[in-house]
Amino acid sequence: MRGSGGLSGRRWTPWMKEQVTIAGQEQTLYSNNRYHVFLRRDEPVGDCPYSIIWLSIRNNDRSTRRDWRDFQRIKNEIVGPDREMVEIYPQEGHKVDLSNQYHLWGYDTDRAVFTEAGLGWREGRKVWNGISAPKQVLPDTEKAVQRPSEEESTI
Repeated sequence: MRGSGGLSGRRWTPWMKEQVTIAGQEQTLYSNNRYHVFLRRDEPVGDCPYSIIWLSIRNNDRSTRRDWRDFQRIKNEIVGPDREMVEIYPQEGHKVDLSNQYHLWGYDTDRAVFTEAGLGWREGRKVWNGISAPKQVLPDTEKAVQRPSEEESTI
């Protein structure tokens, strides 16, 4: 099995789930052989009708290693494939940078709220794995190849 090294070389194990209280807030902790993910749902804010979903993700080894495909899989498995989430790079005055933990925020709705607001891709699904060429590529990406996914590496 190919991978980028480190944790990616180990098969993904199912999530273990438990309820925890951190700083007085009820959260759900999901953990597997690679990650600890804390899920919190907060009430809607302002005029927004949707609850807020927050995922706090850390590697079990607390490294700075990140893998976009892993984060997408975490989002899909924990809150669902039809949820959009974002990672925010805040103003310096709002920065929290303590523990190699990564945060995704989204709304508890299947609506593509961020895409509708002009963020993200609108073209539909495109995956380039070096095996079957996509119908359309972006400029300067003709030779870029994504590593095989875990599912592809078992074929």
